[in-house]
Amino acid sequence: MFKKIAEKIETIQHMQTLYLVIIGICGIIIRLIYLPYDIPLSLDGLMYFWYASDTSNLGHLPQGYTLSNNLWAIVISPFFYMLQSNSFLDLMYLQRLLSIIISVGTIIPLYFLCRKFFDKNYALIGVILFSFEPRIVQNSTLGLTEPLFIFLGTSTLVLFYSNKTKYICLSFAILALFCLTRYEGLLLLIPITVMYFVRFGKSKQSIIKYLLMLGVFILVITPITYLRIETTGRDGLTSHVLAGAVVASSETINNDQATKKFSIINGIINFGKFFSWSTVPNFILFIPFGIYTILRKRNFMNYSIIFVGIVFLIPALYAYSRNIEEIRYLFIIFPLFSIISLFTIKTVLDRSKRKNLIVLVLMCGIVLSSTLFLNWKTDNKHELEAVKIAEEVAKRTSIINDYHPESVYLRTVGFLDYEDFAGKREAIHSKIKLLFAERFDSLKNFLDYAKEQKLEFLFVDDQESRPEFLKDVFKHEEKYPFLIKEYDSSEYGFKYHVKIFRINYELMV
Repeated sequence: MFKKIAEKIETIQHMQTLYLVIIGICGIIIRLIYLPYDIPLSLDGLMYFWYASDTSNLGHLPQGYTLSNNLWAIVISPFFYMLQSNSFLDLMYLQRLLSIIISVGTIIPLYFLCRKFFDKNYALIGVILFSFEPRIVQNSTLGLTEPLFIFLGTSTLVLFYSNKTKYICLSFAILALFCLTRYEGLLLLIPITVMYFVRFGKSKQSIIKYLLMLGVFILVITPITYLRIETTGRDGLTSHVLAGAVVASSETINNDQATKKFSIINGIINFGKFFSWSTVPNFILFIPFGIYTILRKRNFMNYSIIFVGIVFLIPALYAYSRNIEEIRYLFIIFPLFSIISLFTIKTVLDRSKRKNLIVLVLMCGIVLSSTLFLNWKTDNKHELEAVKIAEEVAKRTSIINDYHPESVYLRTVGFLDYEDFAGKREAIHSKIKLLFAERFDSLKNFLDYAKEQKLEFLFVDDQESRPEFLKDVFKHEEKYPFLIKEYDSSEYGFKYHVKIFRINYELMV
């Protein structure tokens, strides 16, 4: 009888592993479907690419970078070295694929974290909620730090909640890597410390163990911070946290609204907007009641999740107070969203007589809503057209008026065939100089300035964010005889409509 029970338990455990593998495979497939093929990395993703590329070629951390969150770039640099490719896009694909693998790999620590609160079946639902979350899917294809940051943060929590000292000690080592990935991870040390002493008390033995674990944290974090100081003059941790505190305090005291760059009121408004939007489409139905359930059931585990969540949200509030409007500051909280959602899901299923049907509908709803959201928010065709249009710009000139965000591709296109680009970041990055027309109130004023800068071509498109005088050029080109049209993307069947004019300054009135 005992043998049969053991075999049954082993079968169930194998089934859970199989389910996780299936979820992981599906997570990879959906990410590969929305992977932006033939589109180079841009912005932060491009910076991590350059750092990793130079590290791979030099064999040590490169000089000339102000990048503080460099662990992600350090992680991918050995893979660049092993690939031994001279192709921009090959290495960029590798960076994206590593990001995807780490993002999908997060389901493993998340599953065990969910198991701290719920049984195995609910834990699988929590994993599905995260794996198919459309913003997580989209972000994982961009080659950024968030997938590694989320993976390490989730791993830190699940190890810390263990009852075994060796795993708790390991959580402090992972916490160090978490901080090195993004410096705001240093804030997690606060709830970890508080929760440690709540769990184990303030006895002499627990204090000694904590100091030993803190020593592990310091041992792991010290080598990278030392190298950062050697290459940049800053540790990238306390230097940035303290700098942020100085900005917040000085700008709050400063009453000059014309120069004020930090506003807690704007931060709260933006935070509320982005936090609400981040729960769409899959979490919005579950979060409110889930939080209510957690607060009603008073215990250490429930309160600790709320505590950690609040700490995770501090960097987002700070960023939004500085008018940095990016939802990715909230991604670190998404594993906790999955756990909070399970409280609602469990309550519904416990009161239902048709659990299997509800679970099936729920799973189909998650996949369907995520797919619809991704189809709505992902436009790789537009991005690919922007790349090709940037190539047209690069063929004609080395200076153009800015047309952000599509102009980000000017940092690489036209140079993707370089066979030896190691250590040439600055040379390639500065090939195209950008002039900012939005700083001027009329086309004449801008062109007077542009003439001094030797601008030969004017770029206009139909984006709403452009200055009114550039939009007027786009709509009524016949009014400007001194602008000779050289390129019109609509003639090539592009949906993204742009025009490039050669400027004849002699014909200007």
